[in-house]
Amino acid sequence: MSTMKTVKGTEEASEDQYIRRVQLTGRGSYIVSIPKHWVEAAGLKKGGRIEFRRQQNRGLLLTPFDGGKFEDERGKCEFIVSPEADPQAVTRKIISLYVIGYSTIEISSKTGSLPSSVRDSIRDVARQKLVGTEMVTESSRSATLQVLLNYPQLLVPDALRRMSSIMSSMQQDAVTALVNGDRELALQVIKTDDEIDRFSLYIIRQLKWAVQHQPLLERVGLSTAVECLGYRIITKSVERSGDHASRVAQGSLILNKPLEPVLAKDTNALAQFTYKMMETALRALHTRDYDLAESALLEKERVTALETKLVERLLKEKMAANELSAITLIAESLRRFGEYATDVAEVVLNLTIDKSIHQMAKGQ
Repeated sequence: MSTMKTVKGTEEASEDQYIRRVQLTGRGSYIVSIPKHWVEAAGLKKGGRIEFRRQQNRGLLLTPFDGGKFEDERGKCEFIVSPEADPQAVTRKIISLYVIGYSTIEISSKTGSLPSSVRDSIRDVARQKLVGTEMVTESSRSATLQVLLNYPQLLVPDALRRMSSIMSSMQQDAVTALVNGDRELALQVIKTDDEIDRFSLYIIRQLKWAVQHQPLLERVGLSTAVECLGYRIITKSVERSGDHASRVAQGSLILNKPLEPVLAKDTNALAQFTYKMMETALRALHTRDYDLAESALLEKERVTALETKLVERLLKEKMAANELSAITLIAESLRRFGEYATDVAEVVLNLTIDKSIHQMAKGQ
């Protein structure tokens, strides 16, 4: 339990909280003293500079000023794997270290030699899952991954735009492959899902750093911590939409033939409707348009009606059990496109409500 101590001009609440009195100096400035051990812990000395930022909640953020540079506190991480290590477990650990911000990740063997399956998984995760990451050293005993992409090079909004564009193409191609029985196109959609995952992990990495280090917000293309939360939810919705596009493609491989014309018509109707919903929701995000996001939400009930019509059509078709199961799961994935579009639209409403109210107050 912390105790409250009173010192002349200072009220001390705890080691992590101090209450200081604001004092006037001259005509245009106020001064506040800072605990000495805080200054030393921040790496500051006499003559050092501190950057002040106003926060939306009336708070003030004080950060040691380094002239615009940013040192990566999580520079390097090393971990050891055993001969019996599961390659997928190693992959998950690498992804976690990447997401929380490490720029160098070194993997070495407990017994002197990395299993070939582990080395293969390290190469694959660097190439397929982690944006801006290269394997810079590799030997029988160890492997080192280096994140070469700096924060300002790909802003969060730009990364999300690219991710959304890929996802939209996947949606369209998956349905085309399904309707036409195009096996090659379906395989391409499934392969493209890795690109969605790459951008998703990159955006999450950026958002985590921005939340932990407020000065990074502007450098990653955002302005508030609230936006970080919103973009995290939207990124997840886009990533999950990509997963469902992949599932539609996988279902078309099971069917392995074009859909019957009547069934294709109802499938296309649901697919195109949910595609347009997501397109509208994302456009509302990029333009910060409250009304556009609201229009996407109003279409929610229509999705259920279109799915019901498709399912009723399926029940009238004579299909093998595996085909019926596949097309039913496809219908569910098409519906989920609409649900994720709704999630995106709801986040946009939260991000733009202040702007909307302000415009209404001005009579715009």
